[in-house]
Amino acid sequence: MAGEEITVDQLRQLLGVQAELRQQAENRWQQAQRALLSLLESFAPEEVDRRLKSGQPLDSLKVDELSQLINQQINFRLRKSQDVKAGNGENMQAIKNQLLTVQGEMDRLRAENRRLAAETQALRDERDGLNNQLAALRQVSVVQSPKPAPNGHHPEELPRKDGAPEPEWMAAWRKTETFERDAAVLRLLGETGLARRPLVELQAAERLGIRKAGGSLQALFNRLEGLHLIELFRPWDNSGAKAGGRTPDLVRLSEYGRLAYWLVTGADPVQNEYDALLARHVSPEHTLLNLQAATLLREAEYQVNSFPPDIHLPDSSLFRPDLVAVDANGKTLFIEVEVEANKNQEQRQAKWRNALQASGGQIYVFCDNRSCMRSIRSEINFSLGRQAGQCCLTNLADLQAGKRAADGGIWLDVRQNRSFSIGEAGMNPLV
Repeated sequence: MAGEEITVDQLRQLLGVQAELRQQAENRWQQAQRALLSLLESFAPEEVDRRLKSGQPLDSLKVDELSQLINQQINFRLRKSQDVKAGNGENMQAIKNQLLTVQGEMDRLRAENRRLAAETQALRDERDGLNNQLAALRQVSVVQSPKPAPNGHHPEELPRKDGAPEPEWMAAWRKTETFERDAAVLRLLGETGLARRPLVELQAAERLGIRKAGGSLQALFNRLEGLHLIELFRPWDNSGAKAGGRTPDLVRLSEYGRLAYWLVTGADPVQNEYDALLARHVSPEHTLLNLQAATLLREAEYQVNSFPPDIHLPDSSLFRPDLVAVDANGKTLFIEVEVEANKNQEQRQAKWRNALQASGGQIYVFCDNRSCMRSIRSEINFSLGRQAGQCCLTNLADLQAGKRAADGGIWLDVRQNRSFSIGEAGMNPLV
């Protein structure tokens, strides 16, 4: 997708800037080393000469080693000053003044060395984070094999087997007065792969020119089910999450329905959206919430991939996002979809750490309801502690009730660039 390409280019630019900053830090480190060398040459020239004659050049010493060597020379001169007699008070004071000057310069250079070490480590951490994010984006931007799409994409047509006799049930169905209306819904299911009956009814009403889904559509679905062309099913576990309190009937083409679609259109139907996603997710409820989240994201003008690849991070960790979305500005979001359920704490902590790495510190979570959202927020805070980042959460129940963030967006609970262990200050008052 174009969005991933834009973001990858931006990350490459950031890595370039980061490399320049690291080079600047290394240059300052070298300056500190040269300052220590100059100090040692003026303060202890005999030690410099001794090392040069013995084949031990000082420029090969690290900053810490130079600092230790100067400390040794200072201690040597302190001991020497103690041997100076009282009558040489002026000489002793001169040595003390020299030592104080050297000690002050040493303290300054030590502080500079610590600051440079901290800057260099921060740059290393930033580089590692950018590399993780870049690796993740490269993997999701790879062209994936075509997947069933519930957005109206038509499958490629297959050649008709002209001359082959149709089954008797098919010929009988063609002769009925309702065939054209029935076949329109059959085409809708085969072309889009839609599984959620409310959405199927809405689109069917539009195709058939019906103002509002009602009794006529109910009769049509009953008729198709009676002809064994569709299957209506409800795979929900009553003890599980209710996807915002609403678990719609699902519908799919039966084996007869798939054959009928081919006989009507000459093409194979796309896979049912629920069946296609079920293998990727932990339960029917989680699969449904992924479908609902993708629909709401598309309505908010995100491009959505419901079949993102597994992402292998540079440290060999594995990250499996539920959804990948690209916003209007080309920013790529790795989105986790969460329902309330008993979960392995250790696995969950690893999951959020990997999500933080792959996303460059920007975690997005789509939850079942407000209670689930609160639980996930606490879980993320516990798992990530004082690691800095941005966390954006939302939930299906509130969105379906019409609630939106202050900016009109769908992310109802946003924490901007803070330690995850910080309390509730700055949180959206909605929750």
